[in-house]
Amino acid sequence: MTDYAAQEKTRPKNVVHLNSYFSHMSYYTCLSRSASAAGTIIVRFEPSVITRGCYGHLGHECREHEILDNITRLRYEG
Repeated sequence: MTDYAAQEKTRPKNVVHLNSYFSHMSYYTCLSRSASAAGTIIVRFEPSVITRGCYGHLGHECREHEILDNITRLRYEG
């Protein structure tokens, strides 16, 4: 099943072969279909996809979240 076809489907047993995907969003889509961590089986994956950092709109959103986290921390912790 492709990451696109997996959208909006929850699976009690979710076997994922992540070498077929090349983006954070595809990894997220496939892994988030699992009903539980115990029901998730990762066959293979390329570590560089999740360790090389975010890019494009996702990278921009991650930086915005870091800024908002810092603002919130400073506001509530002083």
